[in-house]
Amino acid sequence: MKNLNLPLLVSTILLLTACTPETSQKDTFKNESSTIDSFKSEYLSAVNRARSVSHMCGGQGLFLAAPALTWNEKLYDAAYEHSLDMATTNTFGHAGSGEASDITGQKIGHPSKGDERVTAQGYRWRMYGENVGAGTNRDKVETMVEGFLESDLHCANLMNPKFKELGMAMVKNSNTTYTHYWTQNFGTR
Repeated sequence: MKNLNLPLLVSTILLLTACTPETSQKDTFKNESSTIDSFKSEYLSAVNRARSVSHMCGGQGLFLAAPALTWNEKLYDAAYEHSLDMATTNTFGHAGSGEASDITGQKIGHPSKGDERVTAQGYRWRMYGENVGAGTNRDKVETMVEGFLESDLHCANLMNPKFKELGMAMVKNSNTTYTHYWTQNFGTR
């Protein structure tokens, strides 16, 4: 396994049911829809390239090539919210910070969970999965996808053929521990 500056990765899957980040897709490019669309296309392409071949996901076993995912804006909005929250509060994990940048958490009165963020964006899922990652050297989507593939549970989420849609976001804040904060949301409606 490659060590890319001690990558941090956290993965989850559920079935059935003060500081401003310096670079974020929505804020930086809010008036440049073609640029933000380019990021989304790049993220989707990288994940679908990974899914196009078989991968051994460690203890999770061999995953054969999986069908391509389609982009879902609601999954993206939930991923962006969480990445922005982590980058704003210098926190890392699946749980929201519970602070003002944890928008869903503020609405429900406790730090948000991934399924709550996705549901709050209006995504009505039957199956949902989330990968989060962070690291100073995880600045490119290819590097982050490679890191996910090197981690058993992240790889299993990414390669799961039952997932049909993807939303993925990264927010950068150089004034934080890990600089780059990524969230991948997978879903099936």
